[in-house]
Amino acid sequence: MIRLLSLLLLACIPASVQAQDATAFVGDWRLVSVLQPDSAGNTRPFWGPKPLGMIRYSANGVMAAQLYDERRPELGVGNWSDVSPEAARTTLGGLASYYGTFTVDTVQHTIAHRVEGAMAPEWIGRTLVRGYRFLPGDRVELRVITGADGQPTTNGQVPVWERVPAARRGAP
Repeated sequence: MIRLLSLLLLACIPASVQAQDATAFVGDWRLVSVLQPDSAGNTRPFWGPKPLGMIRYSANGVMAAQLYDERRPELGVGNWSDVSPEAARTTLGGLASYYGTFTVDTVQHTIAHRVEGAMAPEWIGRTLVRGYRFLPGDRVELRVITGADGQPTTNGQVPVWERVPAARRGAP
């Protein structure tokens, strides 16, 4: 009987805990690193040592993410319509950008991004799941559990984000 009661209580808790714990993500985060694990358990930088990026989580459940490989070469043109196919391919391969809504599962330690708009049209409508782990120094690791193709992955990239302090927001 106690076990059944405990299970019923646990079933009721996640909704309130989710709402409370989702607030831990609210704010602006700057990309610190993106690591790519291999099957042997080793990691290497997915992009260069200083990837660029921001992710924003709002209190109303909306999110937006932009990630860039800082090593992307300049396009060398003044007008987007003049970009060569090769330059466009290189640039596209070094960025990820999307927005949508998010929900937090505090039991599974995941955050799900439901994509509403993206650099790649096929991402729209997909749910990108990330395993989260809060780290010292006001950082969070968002390990890729489902890739951009919407399929589960066992060796997805591991971006680490650092919270942008409130005093720095909007500063040049």
